Order: sequence, then structure tokens, then C-alpha cells
Amino acid sequence: MNTDAQTSSKGENRGWPWLSDHEKFPRLGDARPVIGEFGMVSAPHHQASLIGLDILRAGGNAVDAAVATSAALMVTLPMQCSPGGDAIWLVKMPDGAVEVLDASGRAPARADATALRRGGLQSIGHRSALSVTVPGAVDGWVQALKRHGTMSLAELLEPAVRLAEEGFFVSRHIHASFLSALPVLQQWKSMSLWSPDQSAPRLYEKLKQPKLAAFLRAVGKSGGRALYEGAIADEIAETVTAAGGLLSRDDLANHRSDWLEPLRIDFRQSTIYTSPPATQGVALLQALGMIQRLSPEDLNPMSSASTHLMIEAAAEALADRDAHVTDRDRLRIDPRTLYSEPHIAAAAKDFSSGRTRPRERSTASTKGLGDTAHLAVVDKDHGSVSLIQSLYFDFGSGIPVHSAGFTLQNRGAAFSLEEGSHKEFKGGARPPHTLTPSMVLKGNEVSHVIGCMGGDGQVQTQLQLLIDMIDAGLDPQQAVSRPRWYLDRANEAGLQVLVEEGMEAEVVEGLRQRGHRVAVLGPAEEIMGHAQVIAIEPSGALVGAADRRSDGQAIGW
Repeated sequence: MNTDAQTSSKGENRGWPWLSDHEKFPRLGDARPVIGEFGMVSAPHHQASLIGLDILRAGGNAVDAAVATSAALMVTLPMQCSPGGDAIWLVKMPDGAVEVLDASGRAPARADATALRRGGLQSIGHRSALSVTVPGAVDGWVQALKRHGTMSLAELLEPAVRLAEEGFFVSRHIHASFLSALPVLQQWKSMSLWSPDQSAPRLYEKLKQPKLAAFLRAVGKSGGRALYEGAIADEIAETVTAAGGLLSRDDLANHRSDWLEPLRIDFRQSTIYTSPPATQGVALLQALGMIQRLSPEDLNPMSSASTHLMIEAAAEALADRDAHVTDRDRLRIDPRTLYSEPHIAAAAKDFSSGRTRPRERSTASTKGLGDTAHLAVVDKDHGSVSLIQSLYFDFGSGIPVHSAGFTLQNRGAAFSLEEGSHKEFKGGARPPHTLTPSMVLKGNEVSHVIGCMGGDGQVQTQLQLLIDMIDAGLDPQQAVSRPRWYLDRANEAGLQVLVEEGMEAEVVEGLRQRGHRVAVLGPAEEIMGHAQVIAIEPSGALVGAADRRSDGQAIGW
């Protein structure tokens, strides 16, 4: 063995090879991606990733695996998703175009903002029964499989059924999530879904959910209709009505998901695809368009100048989102206008490289309130799925469906009771959605499947990840693990930028010099979201990442 001292790039003598000398980004040397060839799944809980990979290994395609993974996440992350919530899919099969499946639900037919205003209400309570809209995620499974699946719903749900029956061990993240939501869950007497003594499941205890298992099995046997018809639909309608809500059995029975064309923008040498309204995907494309106009050359995201540009672009795009995004049937503008050349040019005129633009705080911000789960799947033929599902807030409304073992979403809280608002609470309308799955294509080939949870932060986190990977050349795990920033638009004292500990000192100081109010948080903050990424390299390698801020894992073979 050669024992001669090794000389590092810094001129230091070391007695052992210093591998970071060969890393392009040595501070991220410990962020190692998972590498596979024949299939990969990345989800915010490792058990869900494993179930999805098992489907791929059994011969299922990306859509099959996405359904199984989605159901498993409803078992392992009940605070983030359940059969009582919504989902948005982005699908690219090997020989097809990118498609969007909108599996989100609508407001009850009886929704009437005028009547509620007359009754003295000024807004829809975030945890009220009025906030419950039709759950769309389960019908999304049905429609995705009908169009692209190779396996039955019943066989794809069975792994999640077994996981719910046999149980899984409670992590710190899940334990803390129950403790955080305990007042809401106790208010609605929901804790009995998970705990006979109404207490939060303890760390490392096995959490079993037999009622959820039985319900998922019924969903499989009924081809998805067990949620929308029959005894469970009756229970949902009766429970919501008794709590003061408007959801009816007919609202459930009439629900169907929609296949849509995605929104897209050319960025650098790639094309970014995402979902149209009622989701906020347009804000991501607008921010990318503004960055491309103001910086035709690649950004260095580890500099204060580039970070300032990204923050300003995100602020502009999110302000336009607040002003315009709603149910696509009620849009007052074509959403593509927001990332058109004239609109981007007008927004860019107000940009200053040396100073942040003063802005009003946003009452539409969802800072720290959303709870969502994204999953990414790529199969052996490079069929790809970016799927995001949610209850909106943690455990949604908190209102339980006792016989089925889950809580209902509160997505209707995003509606407005203001007369004439583009978001006004109206029967059959979809509420504004933060769910934003994305894909990157080069030509007709997928290069990245990407998404994250985080309300307002979904746009901001994806913007950072895309710049990290496309402009700076970070691999998926380096990009996901790097310290992130979050533009807090809800702060009563005015907008501020939250940054994670470990962010480059030059970035923090440079932002402050440009007039940003900056607060440094801990090293891995929940508000920065949980991201999942799978990259498909030209060699055929699948390179995956899951977020260290979650219980997730990318798993490939």
C-alpha cells in the first residue's frame, strides 16, 4: 500500500485519499443519488417506494406502480394524503405525449357564497365542514389505469391493504405530525382512527389501520366506486352535513377526473411541463421565463445575484397566481399569457439587480399550512409519472370517515366569499390548487421527473431544483439536499426570505444588501418541502433522489 502523503487541491498534505478533491461540489459530497437501470420510484416514505418498485419488478409499468405507491402513501402518511383528498398526475408513456390527469374534486353543488355572506360569514373556516370538497384521488387511480394501466386496481391496492393490516413503525416525523395536529383531531374525534386511547401514536410503535385496509380492499373490488357510491358515500355525506357542510351523495356520485393538456415552456435546451389551472403550475413557468429573459446564460445558484433574481421571479409569478389562477372554467385570462413574451418583458422591466422590489404581503399564502405527498416513477421503457396528492392542511379538515379509517380534505378553504372574486365559492367549481407536478423533456425524451410538497413552496422549491440541475449541473440528490430558501409572503411585518442553515454566507449577506429581510433557520426545515426527483441520463442510467427532510427513499433496480 502506498503510504505517501496525498496533496489536496488546497495544498494540504493528507495521509488518506481525499475524495472531495474530485467532487465538483465538495460541500455536497455526501449527497449520494440512487442509481438504477430498469425502474425507479422515489416517494416520501420508504415503504411506499418499495411497494412501487415491487410492482415494476413484477412487470407493471409506471402508471401501475404510481397507483400502488399512491395507496401506500395514504397508509404511511395519513397527515399528508388519504382517500379523502385530491391528486394531480403528469404522465408520459414511452410513445406518447405528456398528459395531465386532474383528479381533483369540486365544490358541493349547493355551494353559495351569497347565502353564506348573508349568514354573516366572511371566509370558509380552514377546518370547517364547509371546506370539504369532493375527494378526487381515488377516481384518479381508476382513470389512469383505464388509459395506461396493465394491472387491475384490486391487485395494485393489495400491497397497501397488507401494509395497513400488518402495520408499520412510527417515525419521528409521523409522531410529530400527530402531536402537531392533535387539537384538530381531538376536536373532530378523529384520533380513534389511529389510537384507541385518543393519544398520538408513539415513536417506533407499530401503527395498524384495519378499517383503512378494509376500505382500500373494497375500493379495489368495486373498481373505485366504493368511495363515490354505497355505504361509505352515505357516511361521508351524512357526516359532513351533520358538521355543517354541504357535500351530498350526488356530489360524490357525479365526480369524474379529467384528462388535460399540460402547460409548457422552453427553458435553455429543455422543455418544462406542468399542470394547468386550477393548479399553480403556471407560476413555475412564469418564473422560469423571467429568469431566462434576464439571464440568458446559466445561473450560479450559489451566488447572491442569482438567488436574488430567482426570488424576485418567484415573487412576481406568485403575485400573478394570486390575481388570476382559479378553476379553468372560470379563468378570465388564458394562463399562457402569464409566461408569454409581452408579459415577461413587462415584468422584467421592474427588476433591479441591486434592490428588491417592495411588495404587499399575501393573504393567499399557505406558509406552513399545507401537507402533501409527491411521488416519481420511471419504468424500464422510461414511461414516467409525476404524481402529487394532498389533503391540503395536515389531516385536511380533520373530519373523519370512521368506518373507512381516513379524514377528509379541506381544499375548499382556498375559496373566497368575497363577492365577484375569481375564487368565489360556487357550486361545482374547483378550488385553486397548489398541487404542481412537473417533468423536463429534451426533445421527446424525459430527462427529469420532479415534484415536491409545500404549498407556495412548491413553485419555489422546484425553481431552485431546476436551476441547480439544468444550469449548475448538480445531480438530483445534490440538488434536493442543498440548503434552500423560501419567500415568506404571509409575514405581517412584510415579505422575508427564510434560508436554511448552511446556505452560502455570500448569498445571505448579498440578499440583505439588496434589501431582503433574511432569517436563517435550522439545517433541514419542513417548510422547505419534501422533494422527489428521478433523472434519466443519456446512458440510460436512472438517477434518483428523495428528500432528507422526509422519511422518503428513492429505490431503483
